Amino acid sequence: MAASYCYQYPRPAVTVDFVIFALVGATLKVLLIQRKHDPFAGSWAIPGGFLEMDEPVETAVRRELLEETKLDYKGPVAPIGVFSAPGRDPRGRTISLAYATVIRTPLPEVGGADDAAEAGWHEPGAISPLAFDHDAIMEAALAWLGHDVVDGQAGLAILPRQFGDPEIQDLFRAIGKNTRSATAWRNRLLREGRIQPVPRREGRYRSTTK
Repeated sequence: MAASYCYQYPRPAVTVDFVIFALVGATLKVLLIQRKHDPFAGSWAIPGGFLEMDEPVETAVRRELLEETKLDYKGPVAPIGVFSAPGRDPRGRTISLAYATVIRTPLPEVGGADDAAEAGWHEPGAISPLAFDHDAIMEAALAWLGHDVVDGQAGLAILPRQFGDPEIQDLFRAIGKNTRSATAWRNRLLREGRIQPVPRREGRYRSTTK
């Protein structure tokens, strides 16, 4: 049997939170859960929970999402920040590692499970305040989304596989940018070879990478 060890200093708990965005028409949606238990019972929150001792962080992100929303997500995740205010969790000292991603429509079915009473897709900001410091995490996630859409990666991941100027403009309006920015984005990605016209479908484009 391994010898036990007593740490000299207190150790904070580590949690993960996972923000998932989708674009439904011209409306941005985010996946939230309603907490079943205290603290913040009945409040809406970003899916997440405690990191287990024997798992990598990204494994915890996907596990907590599946446990709370029944959504089995296998795609990429992006770190968006560390949230460590001493009073952020009334249960004790916790540090949260926050991640985000985007998915295409149609929206997958979700449902509350484990310690989530409900799960559902909502417009960012429609439910406030969120539990814990999740409003701050949502703000960071929206900033990440705006940056990554303009860069191209999140924009191509959230748009339909084939898209035109109307869908691009809807996306840019949803993240608070104007249609001139949408046109410039499309032209830049064409020049860079990251999108290409769809044969025999005028005004439609698709990504050059899967």
